[in-house]
Amino acid sequence: MSDDREFPTKITEVLQSASATHSHEFFEIVYVVDGFVLHALGGESALLLAGDIIAVRPGDEHFYHGRRTASIINFLFLPEALGGALQEVCTLPGMADFFAEGPSSGWKLHAHLELEDRERVLELFRAMQEERGTQKTGWVVRSRALLVEFMVLLARVFSARFSASRTGDSAYTGYVSRAMELIEADYAQELSIADIARQVGVSADHLTRQFNRILGITPSEYLRRFRFARAIELLRGQVAVGEVSRQVGFSHISHFSREFKAMFGMNPSEYARRYAKQPFDRP
Repeated sequence: MSDDREFPTKITEVLQSASATHSHEFFEIVYVVDGFVLHALGGESALLLAGDIIAVRPGDEHFYHGRRTASIINFLFLPEALGGALQEVCTLPGMADFFAEGPSSGWKLHAHLELEDRERVLELFRAMQEERGTQKTGWVVRSRALLVEFMVLLARVFSARFSASRTGDSAYTGYVSRAMELIEADYAQELSIADIARQVGVSADHLTRQFNRILGITPSEYLRRFRFARAIELLRGQVAVGEVSRQVGFSHISHFSREFKAMFGMNPSEYARRYAKQPFDRP
């Protein structure tokens, strides 16, 4: 975190691999620039891909695990960086809970940004870095304005991802959200995109286009990510590989093992040995 009390922020781009469990006294935004990495937050693991953004509140324990390495931007800041705009920012969707003091109430944000938003996030981070580097007249004022714009973008992402009620997009977002709910409920079954589309009342092609437009990934990729996220949680809990394979929807353990190794660089058994939950990690 910067020593500058006027604008307490820090932006770094790093190659992120496995890390120890840790927490912070500040807010952290993680944006994945390239590659993918496994991340655990609030007792749940998720696969972070290029274009993903997550938010971590002060005191929330999280860590990275697995062999993969991703290029990420860490944006660390204190609420004071927003100055007098903080109160107004807290009126935006999700922001009051994000900035609420005390233990997390379950608030979380993990979203895959659309291309336009990805480009704007990078522009905002670069502009804030440039302002800090040059510190020309009014740099704090402009930096604060850039941060406010970033928080607006974050609130819009939160609203689109969780409320399913964007103006002019409510129908599209609604059935995409329904498709996500079906995947998250039935990921262990033999799901096809055609089946999912039929249940939400649209064609498979149309669902794929809108899913990709809103989330930046296809329904098939979302299902794949969700299955592997659940698989690594089970493996860390020392569930047998064959049982994990069955519980996350694979008919054959050999297929599961091949896919797992292709994604994570090690087979499921090795992952379970290396990243088993320790007693103090368990709920």
